[in-house]
Amino acid sequence: MAREDLLVGVDGSALSTEAVRWAAAEAARHGWRLRLVRAYQLPDGTSTEDRNLMRTHVRRQLWTATHAAHAVAPDVPVQQEDVERDPFSVLETESASARALVLGARGVGGFGALLLGSVSDTLTRRAACPVVVVRGPEASDEALRREDRIRPVVVGIDGSPASEAAVAYAFAEADAWHAPLVAVHAWSDYLEDPSGVEIPMLETEEREVLAERLAGWAEKYPDVRVSREVVLGSAAKALVARSVNARAVVVGSFDRGRVRRAVLGSTGRALLHHARSPVAVVRATT
Repeated sequence: MAREDLLVGVDGSALSTEAVRWAAAEAARHGWRLRLVRAYQLPDGTSTEDRNLMRTHVRRQLWTATHAAHAVAPDVPVQQEDVERDPFSVLETESASARALVLGARGVGGFGALLLGSVSDTLTRRAACPVVVVRGPEASDEALRREDRIRPVVVGIDGSPASEAAVAYAFAEADAWHAPLVAVHAWSDYLEDPSGVEIPMLETEEREVLAERLAGWAEKYPDVRVSREVVLGSAAKALVARSVNARAVVVGSFDRGRVRRAVLGSTGRALLHHARSPVAVVRATT
């Protein structure tokens, strides 16, 4: 399978449906296909009758999700798959050939334990593609939908390879949606002892560093209007605050070599719990 598919984990919950709607609009904008996967695991000894009933229920959920997708983007091709296997392993495997994996912030039903903490601790560490976690009612607010053209993509930048990958993803998103980009760099978190530090001078230096990190991307995407924000304070608080009217907030995750245990970090975890917009976690490898 070519990486032209946007993978969505479906579980029948309301937030899963929100994730499908968000992904359908995303697929339409980029010209991608939508792949809806409903994975579930039944206890050992489940009878054939109960297994068939579950399969019928799962397929009904997939058709409902497909209807929700086509209500948003009627022309987007949608592929449905139901898999009787552990949802985490299924989505991890399928992420290797996907543009991104999209999930609702909390899951129920067949996913069972696929709650927010499990997403941040498992799939954002192990998926082979960016993971987008779609939040609650804020993600479907009609007033915000009408303002799509002015809602920015927000990206957190700290200069690491992980944030470089996040910047690449954020610029591509902003360009596809004709949206502005807000680049947030919170630098005071790195000061072990702020006493005696000349804050204005350091802030000027950090602004120059941020401009340098964005220069190449701004040239690659000349139509994207970029705002730069250097924040004296917590990156998590700054990004959560800016998520209120954002199309999405993008952060990096770091993959430490062969063990494939990406470090999401406190900023990413705070966003997954508190952001008002979808959160995209983009992994960088070393």
